[in-house]
Amino acid sequence: MEFETSRLDKYIRRRYGKRIPQSMIEIAIKNGDILVNGGRTRASDKVSETDNVFVYHSVCRMFEAVMHSSKPKAPVDYSRFITELKDMIIYEDDDLIIVNKPPGLPVQLGSKMRISVDVMAKAYNPEARLVHRIDKETSGVVVLAKNLFTARYMLYLFQNKEIYKKYMAVVAGKLSAAEGVISKPLTRAGSTSIVDFEYGKEAVTKFRVLETIAQGRTLIEAIPLTGRTHQIRVHFSAISCPIVGDRRFNGPKFKYLCLHANEISFTLSNCRKISVIAPVPPYFQTVPGDE
Repeated sequence: MEFETSRLDKYIRRRYGKRIPQSMIEIAIKNGDILVNGGRTRASDKVSETDNVFVYHSVCRMFEAVMHSSKPKAPVDYSRFITELKDMIIYEDDDLIIVNKPPGLPVQLGSKMRISVDVMAKAYNPEARLVHRIDKETSGVVVLAKNLFTARYMLYLFQNKEIYKKYMAVVAGKLSAAEGVISKPLTRAGSTSIVDFEYGKEAVTKFRVLETIAQGRTLIEAIPLTGRTHQIRVHFSAISCPIVGDRRFNGPKFKYLCLHANEISFTLSNCRKISVIAPVPPYFQTVPGDE
């Protein structure tokens, strides 16, 4: 960072763009989405090159969206999405909001999107923070923290693999066993992942067959023991059993990607155990089979 000591809001504009509205910066600071040296701050506080200025990814994307806009757009009234967010909530307490995300709704804001789970959650609760992500096409459990302490602790749990996650999927092809483990190292290739036995990082997925949905279509449960990008999708494609509706990884055509984050379990710092199940979407049972 090449700058003299200056106000935080001026630094944000210098880093992300001169057209970032002051109100957007101040709201992000007030919500704790911009931190200096790990703590809350104010727009008028001074920062220098020795300070660690952290901006949450969702706020970075909003800043980028403003700067890439050809002309200023009228602000969206996100309050109208509060009802929709409430309908998605399957668990809530003083520390957490857990939603059952529908397919097609992104978790975080992108340059071509004006609505996402994190934006809806901010309208519902300004302190809400995403603590993990699932693909836009994937449905199911998404966890948000209501305060900074819980957000940090949840990130700790994810990083240390102390969170149990289970997915449901409908796959095509013939599985070689009723249950098993797929262990194929993955590496990033642009915005996706590929199997790479030479340079890839360890990636392990347990699976179990549940039932036959249609001819050549099987409902399975998958438990990722590691957390690589697109891990479950790549693994099943790699064993010639791609997920139905997965256009990116050669799955049979279907209106939806049949991958659902079904269950999550973990223990909070106060020893309180949380276990939440998101019901499987009804379209799983309408997948057509091979002719």
